[in-house]
Amino acid sequence: MLIIVRPPAAAFREAVSNHPDHGRIDVARAQVQHAAFCAELEGAGFSLLRLPAEPHLPDATFVSDTLVALPPIRPDGSPVVVVARPALRSRRLEVESVARAAIERLPADTRIVRVEDPDTLEGGDVVLFGDRIAIGLSGRTSERGARVLADAASALGYRAFLCPVNDRLHLATAVTAVTADTLIGTAAGFASLDAAGAGAAPPGEIRRLLLPDDEELGANVLALGGHVFLGSGNPTAGRLLRETGLTVHELDLDEFALADGGPTCLVNVIP
Repeated sequence: MLIIVRPPAAAFREAVSNHPDHGRIDVARAQVQHAAFCAELEGAGFSLLRLPAEPHLPDATFVSDTLVALPPIRPDGSPVVVVARPALRSRRLEVESVARAAIERLPADTRIVRVEDPDTLEGGDVVLFGDRIAIGLSGRTSERGARVLADAASALGYRAFLCPVNDRLHLATAVTAVTADTLIGTAAGFASLDAAGAGAAPPGEIRRLLLPDDEELGANVLALGGHVFLGSGNPTAGRLLRETGLTVHELDLDEFALADGGPTCLVNVIP
């Protein structure tokens, strides 16, 4: 497993955000928080590929949106990388450097699929758990862009579900995976999954860690190999995650929350 990260540059103060206090972004503090986040990941035993900051790309630290790497489910399968196409023109220059870094480190038989103009796809709309992949249909991911990913995932043996997202930035803003059979999210996050059909996250099969609406920031968690990385200040999320038996790492990431981001947004995981 390789985890791609990129620190925020000075341009981060201009990151696209709907947060009412986004004008208060402190770049220097964000850089300190990002460094601490990376150190925590490495301390937990994970390898990082650190890409250089992009001085002129405000949102480039949110590397999750640039591509989706899918490991094969079947033993005879080959991995697939779906190169995304962000909805905002200002973000499209972020993609190639991350894609190039990932592809260089993947097996030679990796299949590369690209979302093409005019379709859009952002990794923040993707939640992968077990053999399921939930893809949000949001203001950032179009239905045709989602279907490019869904088709690529289905060819590998995943069950793909297209989930409407009408009240927030991305699907993963309000629901993320903790384990192959456990999700954490708010009622709105789970409603998006349920709207995709009964098979997306059936309660008898998928455990739901339900958060109150005022703790939506706790719904965006990064779960890797028995560890969960969580933004601080989300007590319900912290308690529920600890009850699962996983090791919980709580970190100050509030500068990224001002840019509508959380732990999953700051990494791109290459299995």
